[in-house]
Formats: sequence, C-alpha cells, structure tokens
Amino acid sequence: MNDLDRIAVLDPARDREPTAMERARSEAFVERVMDGTAHTSTSRTPMVRRWAVAGAAAMAAGAVAAVAVPALVPGTAEEAIASWTAMPTARTGDQVLPQARACAANGVSGTTIAKPSDVILAEQRGDATLLIMRKGGSIVECLMVGDGDRAASMGLADAGGLPAPAEGTINLETMSSYGSDDDQWSNIVGLAGPGVTAIEVRLDSGALLQASVKSGWWAAWWPGPEGGEVDAMTITVHAGDRTTSFRPSELP
Repeated sequence: MNDLDRIAVLDPARDREPTAMERARSEAFVERVMDGTAHTSTSRTPMVRRWAVAGAAAMAAGAVAAVAVPALVPGTAEEAIASWTAMPTARTGDQVLPQARACAANGVSGTTIAKPSDVILAEQRGDATLLIMRKGGSIVECLMVGDGDRAASMGLADAGGLPAPAEGTINLETMSSYGSDDDQWSNIVGLAGPGVTAIEVRLDSGALLQASVKSGWWAAWWPGPEGGEVDAMTITVHAGDRTTSFRPSELP
C-alpha cells in the first residue's frame, strides 16, 4: 500500500456516507466559497474552526490554510480553568451585555455594536462566559474571562442560520481543543431540534458536564483535551421522555 492507503484504513468514518443535511450544508458552503462570502470551514471529528484572540493582546491565533487554533489571551486560560464548573449558569442578554459588546467589537466576522437581543445563548462557568450571538451577517461564538476584555472568538454560521435538526435530535457544528498539559481546554457546539430539553457530555475519563441548550443551539466547554480527540466522549440528549446517546462521529 502507498502512504494514502495506509492512512485511509485509520479513518474511523471511511465507510460513512454523508446525510442529506450534511450534503446540503456542504453544498451551501461551496456556494459561499465560490461567491466569496464564506467565513470559515469545518472538518469531521475532531472539528476545528477559526478562532482569534481579542482584548489587550489583540492578535490572531496562528493558522494554516483555513484551519486555525483556538486561544485565550496568555494567562487567562489558567483563570478560566481554575474556576470552571460542570453545571453552567444560564444568562440573559442583559446580564452579559459587557461580554457581548466585547465580542461584537473584536475583528472576528466584522465589528458591530451588540444589543441584548443579539445574544442567542449565554452561559457562565466560574469566571468564564460563553456566548453564541448574532454579529452583523454572522453568528459567532465567544469565550470570555471576566467582563470580556480578554476573549477567544470564532465564526459559526451566516446570520440566516442553518437547517434545524429534526424534532428531538441534535447535530454537531464544531468541536476543538487547545493548549497543553494543565492549561488544555475543549469546546463543543451544535444545533438542537425542537423538543430537546437537556444535553449532557460524559467524557471517557468519567467526568460529566451539562451543556447549555437555548434558541436552537447547544454548547459547552471544559478543561481537557477531549475536544481534539476522536470520540473521547458520549453525548446524551433528553427530549420529552426519550433519552438517546451518541459518540460525536455518530452525529450529523
């Protein structure tokens, strides 16, 4: 076998056919690339999107082609990890307006002025606040420590949105990890269909964390490397009286 043949046998999804939703999303992305409106790209698990650092350092994370590495301003990852909690506290747009304004002011997907209504999902874990929010013509994710002067941010989708999953189901939009040793952290983001009431992430280490679910999105972040590994966790979806569990590679 040549080198490509040897690598191919290691692909955990080599016999997997894309779903209709995945094909539609891929075709839409190709069209955005062709007309020059694409903001970022994604691959199968582990998925890494474009992150950039905002705040005092005001620099972009290092990138190769369309793939870049998520990062927090030096020194803040330790602070966020030290105060992290497995159960998030939900926040409203009014409660996280300073963080939303900081997210809107950084250079990822343009610069805007945030309103409370721009916040789609907001959660707090210790000193860190995770946001999914509208920003001009895009939807972005920001992870802030403190009031938002130090942040990591990346684009998720066009503001027009993505096709919602079927009732009681979810998909996986992005998953990644960054850092090393005790400063390593991961995140996961997806869309949630109608009727999804709760989502849990159980890491293969045994740790259990609750994801946030709101307005058709779900998200979580945690200390550790699992977001950059293949199927190092189980995701459990609660919808009414039905509970289903998946490995990330099993999600559309």
